Amino acid sequence: MRRFLLFLGWMTGSGAIALFSVQNAQAVSLRFLSWQSIQMPLGFLLVFVAAIALWVPYLARPLRR
Repeated sequence: MRRFLLFLGWMTGSGAIALFSVQNAQAVSLRFLSWQSIQMPLGFLLVFVAAIALWVPYLARPLRR
């Protein structure tokens, strides 16, 4: 049952990201302090940031031991 709920949560989240990406297709650039990224669609930027957010805990796992 827990695996089904986890799967359902992943599908709901993925669907929400996909819907948001399709509705917001304008080009944006990310600016942080003095650094600025190239212009890219908001949906691509959202997927890129979500992928980084999923990988950071996995990559930081050896540091906790």
